[in-house]
Amino acid sequence: MSEGRREAFWQAVALSADIGKRPKRILFDGAPVVLFRSAQGISALFDRCPHRLVELSTGKVVGGEIECPYHGWRYDGEGRCTAIPGHVGAMPHYRVRRYAAIERDGVVFISSGTPKDEPYLHCMQGKDIILRRVRSSTQSTVIDAAENILDATHTHFTHKGLL
Repeated sequence: MSEGRREAFWQAVALSADIGKRPKRILFDGAPVVLFRSAQGISALFDRCPHRLVELSTGKVVGGEIECPYHGWRYDGEGRCTAIPGHVGAMPHYRVRRYAAIERDGVVFISSGTPKDEPYLHCMQGKDIILRRVRSSTQSTVIDAAENILDATHTHFTHKGLL
C-alpha cells in the first residue's frame, strides 16, 4: 500500500429491507451516496447528478435505473448515463461515481475501492445460527437515561429479550 492510499474495505451502511422501491440517501466517509435496486442488484452511486448537482436520492427508480428529479437524466447501476430526455444522437459518456456494493445476510455493504474478500459478517458465519436484528430508538432526558442505566434490575424486567 502506497503512502496516502487507504486499503479497500467493506462498510455496513443499511439493512437490505430498507432499500425498496425508493432510493435511500446515506453518508459514506463524508460523501453523500444513493442506494437503490438496479438491474445489477443493489447499487451505490455518488448522490449528485453531474448535470446540475441535484441529489439523485430525491428522484425515483425507473426500470432499475435512477432518474434525476430535475431533468430526468437516468443512470444505471454502474453509474453510466443511459437517458437524457429530448437528446438526439449518440448518448454522451456522462458518469456518476460508483461505489462497490454487496448484500449479505440482510445487510448492505459498500466500499470506495475493490475489496479482495467478502465482508466480515460475524464469527458464526457459515454455521446454522438464529440471527435477530433489533432496531430501537427513544427520546429522553440525560437524567432519565442515566437513571435507567444505573437501575440495573429494571433492564431485565422491563426490556426482556434485548439482553
